[in-house]
Amino acid sequence: MIIAVDIDDTCANLSDTWLGRYNHDYNDNLKRKDITEWAVHKFVKPECGEKIYDYLKDPTLYNFVNPIKDSLEGVNLLRKFGRVIFITAPTLEVMGRKYYWLKEHGYIDTLDDYIETKEKYLIKYDFIIDDRFDNIKHSNNNYVYSQPWNTMYNHPKRINNWRQFIKEKSGELWRG
Repeated sequence: MIIAVDIDDTCANLSDTWLGRYNHDYNDNLKRKDITEWAVHKFVKPECGEKIYDYLKDPTLYNFVNPIKDSLEGVNLLRKFGRVIFITAPTLEVMGRKYYWLKEHGYIDTLDDYIETKEKYLIKYDFIIDDRFDNIKHSNNNYVYSQPWNTMYNHPKRINNWRQFIKEKSGELWRG
């Protein structure tokens, strides 16, 4: 079994670092819970607008990103049932950096399990865990990792947090 796992806001707590930088620079108090759809630029101050995405081009950004609680334990559990690969869609400026983040935090040992692509559906896997609904919507076997920007979508397999997944969903997963 090949199990694909997204990195940002599924394993890596990117949003808190990203929003922290934005809030500092624009004297704002935007929180993850305030972002209720994928288009983050709709929630920032007008003077920032689409410049919010420029923060994602900073090669040092991942020096400050922490793992999501219990995600490493969840990934290690998944490894008992198949090969775990990490799929991500980085900006050109940080290509490769997420691999090193995964390695630094103990998620990965080999580059063979790391894929960068904007079109995740082209990769062969049995299922994926991702916070972007567009990446999981083509199959009921995929899991959406809950974030405020995807709660409006009804999907039969939702992970509210890794601890819940470890306790409840992992048994469901292996039964089909």
